[in-house]
Amino acid sequence: MPHDIIDNQKQKLADHIGQLLDNSERAKFAVGYFFLSGFKAIKDNLDNVGELRMLIGSTSNRATRFG
Repeated sequence: MPHDIIDNQKQKLADHIGQLLDNSERAKFAVGYFFLSGFKAIKDNLDNVGELRMLIGSTSNRATRFG
């Protein structure tokens, strides 16, 4: 039976988000953790996105905070 669970093993979240972003003019994300490595995984799919809003938690790393 198919399901909507993305486990990052059989299905990658970056692939699903990338497909959605390819056809989007705006994107809004709310995440508990934010790292530049995750952003890099979708950056090529942001060409058509004119507005990107992000609400992020306080957990990050030095590269993200001081990039």
